[in-house]
Amino acid sequence: MALYINLKRDSFLDNGIAPRQRRVFVLRWNPTISGFTREDFENYFAQYKGEKDFDHNNKLDWNVYDWKSVMHRDLFVMVQVGQKINGIVWGGFLGFYPYQYEKPDGTLTPSRFFETNVQYMHRIENTRILTADRLPKAVPEVDWLHGHSGEILSIESAEKLGLFLVDELKRVEANKDIYFDDYNEKRYVLADIMTFMCPELKKRLKAAGRIDNKRLRNINNMMVHVDDEDYEHWDNIEEHLTLERLNGVLI
Repeated sequence: MALYINLKRDSFLDNGIAPRQRRVFVLRWNPTISGFTREDFENYFAQYKGEKDFDHNNKLDWNVYDWKSVMHRDLFVMVQVGQKINGIVWGGFLGFYPYQYEKPDGTLTPSRFFETNVQYMHRIENTRILTADRLPKAVPEVDWLHGHSGEILSIESAEKLGLFLVDELKRVEANKDIYFDDYNEKRYVLADIMTFMCPELKKRLKAAGRIDNKRLRNINNMMVHVDDEDYEHWDNIEEHLTLERLNGVLI
């Protein structure tokens, strides 16, 4: 049984947005030693792909080391480690309140868990994208294969990772080995990554003279939108952004 923890963080959870820039957490998974097995991965993957009925009573959750720092709709990437091929295998949003599980003897697990909203997931052994050999080139300041599950990225590192994710994922054709959230679709999954992982991008583009539209220069808040037809043919992601106000909330 899951027992939720009340952190008394005011009412922002009711509105679905944290009162700060969303953070990005790096979670790590070693299928060889983890209680979450390769079979579990395939079970959830089949559910997301619509090949099995979705089990609403057993949603995919994960423990986060620095759990007190997590707020609703913060982002995460799951890095597979300890295998022949390693790298980011799924990602999305962390949601709702942290909780612990009650063990058969009545005590609580020391780890705190969060439900996840998975936006993309893939069999890295087959897709060969987002692999650990390319991650250090994109974000060299992070030790991708070592560390606890719940490392918080700096804003600068999150932006580098966001650009890397979109650059790799935009080239992937739909196939049996990759899942994108069916409700939002691939193009909106990529837009969410850019929006929430790259908060300094607009400022940097303005400083470089890349935003020449007066209306866009005067907008303080950022929301990324993509051209529905052309996004798969982007050469440079930063050349294909538009910005607009989003409910007065800095994201």
